[in-house]
Amino acid sequence: MTFDEVFPDDAIKWTSHFDSVPYDEKQADTPTMVPITPCYSNESSTSSADNFITGKFSNIEYKYHIDPRVLGSGHHGSVRACIDRTNRRRHAVKSIRKSDPAVKPGGLAREIKLLREMKHHSVVRLVDVHEDAEYVHLVTDLCEGGELFDKIVEKSSDNDDGAACFTEDDAARIMYQILDAVSYMHKRGVVHRDLKPENLLFETASEDSPINIIDFGLSRKHREGLEPLMSTVVGTPYYIAPEVLKRKYDKSCDLWSVGVIAYTMLCGYPPFNGANNSDVHAAVRRGRYRFPSADWAGTSREARDFIRRLLQKDPRKRMNVEQALNHPWIVQWIANHVDTDAATNYVEDRQHISSVEVVLNGLSTRDSIICGDEIEERLKIPLLD
Repeated sequence: MTFDEVFPDDAIKWTSHFDSVPYDEKQADTPTMVPITPCYSNESSTSSADNFITGKFSNIEYKYHIDPRVLGSGHHGSVRACIDRTNRRRHAVKSIRKSDPAVKPGGLAREIKLLREMKHHSVVRLVDVHEDAEYVHLVTDLCEGGELFDKIVEKSSDNDDGAACFTEDDAARIMYQILDAVSYMHKRGVVHRDLKPENLLFETASEDSPINIIDFGLSRKHREGLEPLMSTVVGTPYYIAPEVLKRKYDKSCDLWSVGVIAYTMLCGYPPFNGANNSDVHAAVRRGRYRFPSADWAGTSREARDFIRRLLQKDPRKRMNVEQALNHPWIVQWIANHVDTDAATNYVEDRQHISSVEVVLNGLSTRDSIICGDEIEERLKIPLLD
């Protein structure tokens, strides 16, 4: 099954055009077009002159030369390459229009604060921030390898012979990096809430390029056990967790998104889809998905078990990030690709973590394995602690 077979030419396809903003069930399903923001601003403008997010205004052009070509655009702004005029280093700059009704000063200030706290090799680094009368400009590391999303589309279009989209080796490598970063965030009380292939960028164009998590616009801190469960419905339909749609969720929502990403990387299409946002949300609420043999016959039972343990509707039964890092599919990749001493230390460091028992012998061999509400009964998978 190819990408185009899952999403016909004239249908609304699985793309980043689906809203990645606080979602209102009553809103129209049709995405809105976003004007591309310029990389400069008129300092004399007073449209948002009183809206200080950083505490002061500055002209980004004094410090950076900004390429006029747009690398990417989102619902609130655009991204361009820039060069530091002093040291000639290349960066990316995301320009956000403050007058956009969807841009909340408090939310933008929170994003800046969170990015400044993030010091992890798989999380994009915030280099600088500039604010003028109309825009806030976030200067970050420049990731030149493109989005994971584009790689999935490219690979799924090339593989029309039933082969996996990503090889399991490559998928596990990327999954390890994502989980390592999510572990870092969760230990610091940060929930990303919008993990998806569009927010995962390769640093370079090489096949083994490291990956970075970007876009903390919907992220927030949440003190588990000390604060009520989160209730704002945010995220992107294909990757949003069912409990988010129920408005009662915690950091486990990120692990559901990781499971969706893993599924998509291995077959080239998401487990839950539909013609519009409402249809996709309905599929997520049902939580039922399949492993069609035409696309999954070449994958390992460990890989499918990894996905299955993340795509649990009940977050109490879902693996947490430490259990996911301790899953045999990930540990096996570590053993095969990390030097012996480091791999041994990795396994020993995780001995205190409750192990994830893998049940492989009971898997169905019929053409399509159904997963979701009935998976535990059919496959006799024990509940996670």
